[in-house]
Amino acid sequence: MSEWLSPLETIAQARRELGAWLQALANTPDPARQRPDSVPQISQLLQRVDAAVRSAAPEVTASAEWHNEVAAYAAMLRELRAVLGNFEVALRVRSAQLAGARARASAVGAWADLARHIG
Repeated sequence: MSEWLSPLETIAQARRELGAWLQALANTPDPARQRPDSVPQISQLLQRVDAAVRSAAPEVTASAEWHNEVAAYAAMLRELRAVLGNFEVALRVRSAQLAGARARASAVGAWADLARHIG
């Protein structure tokens, strides 16, 4: 981000970017196929918001606009947490399925090796 944003603008932009990412994730047939830089980008976004919150002047944090934006951002974070939790469950299931498939393939290979040595 090359331009300087106020703390309020930083939070609003982060909320929009997270919303766009969640929308793109919802429209993806396989959520596991994310760009490799997705998680680092989200992490950087959260760090920028953290820095913005820490640097916000008291008169800004006292405004109704600030409270509304922070409430909207908090709602976005709750949605993100729910989606990532579901995503984690799906990845664990997929990992277990792959482990089962590998175990079956390994067993078949072992039987094939045994059959070659016997025959």
